[in-house]
Amino acid sequence: MPDVVTLTMNPALDLSSETEQLTPGKKTRCSLPRHTPGGGGINVARGLHRLGTDVLAVYPSGGPTGQRLDGLLNQAGIRTQSLPIDGDIRENLSLAEQAPHLESPKVFHLVFPGPTLAEREWQTVPEALEAIAPAPRYLVLSGSLPPGVPADFYAEVAQRVSQRGTRVVLDTAAPTLDATLSAQPPLFLIKPNHHECHQLFKVEREEPEAYLTGMDALLAKGTAEAIVVTLGSQGAVVAAEGLRLHLQPPSVEGRAPMGAGDSFVSALIHRLTQDGRLSEAARDGVAAAAAAVKIRDANLYRKQDLEQLRSQVQIHEHHPGHSQS
Repeated sequence: MPDVVTLTMNPALDLSSETEQLTPGKKTRCSLPRHTPGGGGINVARGLHRLGTDVLAVYPSGGPTGQRLDGLLNQAGIRTQSLPIDGDIRENLSLAEQAPHLESPKVFHLVFPGPTLAEREWQTVPEALEAIAPAPRYLVLSGSLPPGVPADFYAEVAQRVSQRGTRVVLDTAAPTLDATLSAQPPLFLIKPNHHECHQLFKVEREEPEAYLTGMDALLAKGTAEAIVVTLGSQGAVVAAEGLRLHLQPPSVEGRAPMGAGDSFVSALIHRLTQDGRLSEAARDGVAAAAAAVKIRDANLYRKQDLEQLRSQVQIHEHHPGHSQS
């Protein structure tokens, strides 16, 4: 059975295309769209599969769009367990404007709500996860919740699967993040980005070290064993018992990436399944996010880019309670 299970409660079929220019009130001619499986946990599963990790993607699926998503994941060779729902899953759109006068393309991400899930539909999810035998080493709870699912749903899932020894990784945004942390389920790692951290704790400066005080407070409360805050072009900050790091990424030319955060999580989890230390795993995560910027499309990243960029990630150590090591 899989080392890692990912749960995507709000999966999507992602469409991406390009146009020369967006002009209000006029038709916008676009290139042929590309269809890609989407949703946080599904992207993480795609990244893990690319690295050779034994992974199972679990997600609700229904309607013609769900059938298309199932087929794309099957073609990619990713093991899945889709849970039937009555509604049709969502489609998202990524449109790149490549006008000649622009130095770099502008990318517009249009994200739509998923179908409303009935209580009987979302209640089958924890049962399906508990039925996976033997229990996976890691469960990644990633992405938003669709309408109809209570905000503390991830907390219930984490509580139930952790009783079987599974380490739970949480990557979601408010209000789901707030509701989950308030319920205080057993969590191994949480991975908010810097925008989400502004809602978790007040950050007066944008330097990476400024996040460590709030991260220390969460650790002291027993919120999770480890916290990783992703900072975009500034890399990531890591906090765990006896460990405070800022990982600075290499400079990579590219446009706003699709799935850099999910690429980060997939590479981090892969390294952990190889019994790597958290510092090594976070380094791989930063390299994968940089690789996602480099590739510039919905295919996340190339393994060879990750391997090339890994050695270029700079690691700065900080002592707990101090801003500088």
